[in-house]
Amino acid sequence: MQKKLIALAVAGLMSGGAFAQSNVSISGLFRVGFEQYKLSDTGAASYSAENRVSDQSSMLEFSGKEDMGNGNYADFLIDQRFAPDTSVDGGHFGDGNTHVGIGGAWGALHLGRQDLHYGTMIEGYKVYSLQTILGNGIFAQVNGTTIANGTRTPNVIFYDTPNMSGLGARIAYSTQWSAANPVEGSGLNDGSKNGALNVALNYINGPIKAGYSYWDAKAEGGVTGQDQRGDTLQFGYAFPMGITAGIAYNKSRYDTVAGSVAGPEMSRNAWLLPVSYAFGASQVNVTYAKAGNTSNQAGSTGAKAWSLGYGYSLSKRTNVGVTYTKLTNDAQGQYNLFAIARPGDTAVGGAGGPVGSDVSQFYMGITHAF
Repeated sequence: MQKKLIALAVAGLMSGGAFAQSNVSISGLFRVGFEQYKLSDTGAASYSAENRVSDQSSMLEFSGKEDMGNGNYADFLIDQRFAPDTSVDGGHFGDGNTHVGIGGAWGALHLGRQDLHYGTMIEGYKVYSLQTILGNGIFAQVNGTTIANGTRTPNVIFYDTPNMSGLGARIAYSTQWSAANPVEGSGLNDGSKNGALNVALNYINGPIKAGYSYWDAKAEGGVTGQDQRGDTLQFGYAFPMGITAGIAYNKSRYDTVAGSVAGPEMSRNAWLLPVSYAFGASQVNVTYAKAGNTSNQAGSTGAKAWSLGYGYSLSKRTNVGVTYTKLTNDAQGQYNLFAIARPGDTAVGGAGGPVGSDVSQFYMGITHAF
């Protein structure tokens, strides 16, 4: 729910002139819970379960819109992520989806920072931890390597078409999609080729949700990172009896690099099956995801994950619930839950944690929108 800021007029603060902004609003979301995180099947390494109070991407949003006549407008969004559990934010003001642009009957054009490609729209649960949303985790990785950053993409210009009876499209381009890619003048050859293109088609009409997303990212100079390609296709349907079911398929790859020489291509296929049942103020959801073996990697490198949750709406803005999520890696698998660091990541097995280890999370949380 949004609340209008009643007064926003300050005179004499900007070169002696007056400043005013109409239609500015503030909204946000608290999503905080208690979790128990466990790492198992770690071989020689030994870890205990961790109990944590955890933030699940709480946010404070400032937005504004100015009518410019003839159906056209200018607007902005400042999305600030903060952590109620530790009082430490993301490190920069507006570190969420933050952008400014213009729009009208022809669509909307924005510049800034935005979530692109990763995640699926057919996972919609009343209360969850970020790790419960498997479309952001196992479904968005290639054996531990995250596709499309796994978070907002910076330096983006994107165009959204008008809604045409439920059908819409987004075309987005990032001039520098990853902080790991140096900017021009770093001394690399071909130093400008570090962009990323995302094209997404979505259809939402009545009980149907369907979509396709294409991601193509080039590493700086072809030598300092990994070129990426991802394709996601999804379909969901809400049945009259309160059951919503979906299916999604993803094929992703990245190109390895050794010095200045391109290495082998790593690719894999993955599936996602979310089902939820809503009755009264309650919702039960179960999701299953599976990633196949990665090409050009030895051994069994796949993984599977499932989550089970129950959410209850105390009001239109407040939900409580409980979820359990389990991810099981194959012997050479290095998949992880979304947006969480596993114990021992830096000490054993690199960024994916101990190879072949499994992870689980039990979570109880509250979500309040304002």
